[in-house]
Amino acid sequence: MITVYLTNQNSELLCFTASSGYDIYEKIVPKSWIYMVEPTDEEIKKVSQITGINEAMMRIACDEEESAHIDIDDDTTLVVMDTGVFKQDPAYPEINTYYTTPIGVLFNASYYVTVSAKPDLLIPNLVTKYAKSLFTNKHIRLTIQIMYRNATNFVYMAKLLDKDSEYVQNKLHESLQNTEIFELMNLGKSLVYLSTGLNADILVLEKIKRLDSFKQYEEDLELIDDAIVENRQALEMCSIHRDVLNGTMDAYASVINNNVNSLMKTLTVVTIVLSIPTLVASFFGMNFDLPIQENGFVIALVLGLSLSLLCAFVLVRYTKSIKGMKKKIK
Repeated sequence: MITVYLTNQNSELLCFTASSGYDIYEKIVPKSWIYMVEPTDEEIKKVSQITGINEAMMRIACDEEESAHIDIDDDTTLVVMDTGVFKQDPAYPEINTYYTTPIGVLFNASYYVTVSAKPDLLIPNLVTKYAKSLFTNKHIRLTIQIMYRNATNFVYMAKLLDKDSEYVQNKLHESLQNTEIFELMNLGKSLVYLSTGLNADILVLEKIKRLDSFKQYEEDLELIDDAIVENRQALEMCSIHRDVLNGTMDAYASVINNNVNSLMKTLTVVTIVLSIPTLVASFFGMNFDLPIQENGFVIALVLGLSLSLLCAFVLVRYTKSIKGMKKKIK
């Protein structure tokens, strides 16, 4: 899908889409911004012919495995950045799965193109909220603005992930289930993806800051610094959330181990108590005469039950005394 943006003489951002009945390729003019999402081969070839931007560079931006970097080839500049996206996981529908996808920014002297291999939140939110500050003829400024808003998008993702984490922890307070543990593990994996994307974006921003082509205006340099600070803040948030999540996982693992130990202790006591009647009955089942052979069944039953009750009483008192000693130590 192709969307074309153009800043007119009144500094208004115009938007053209094929779904609105426009011949979208006729709207691609110099100083316009072409935004492509999940582009087809035909769309890539057509846009490449109109803008003069290398088709191979556009396909690099469409590669989902492409890492964040910057590349300059003749008069065309390519900036690939990772942006955070989320979707509902069918296996765990109550929380979101967070990951990153690359967005490519390509521009030359006349045209500006952004390419996304998957639907993203960055560009639509940017155009919706900050349309008045976007100028399609200022390519350097627009690139830095996109990277800055990308950093704020990561902060937003981290906040959403934190809410999902709190939701899962509240469920764990009610009952410890394997599903909740797996949901926490899934959120931890999402934090790793977001942190990796942020690290790559910071490296790209620091490289951009050293390029002469991005040093034309002092305001742009300040915006680059703001973008770096915002990225580092988002990275710090991800790091904090990951530490908290790991601590939570360790705490619940300890709770599960304690519950298992308590259950095993109970089962051990029950096994000891039940083994006494079996031991007594086994004597009366041996192949030799006993002095009390005539009423052996009644005697074995009474003796076994009496010893079992006595043993249960002793074990219960012993367990309570141990718990009392632990409380005094605390």
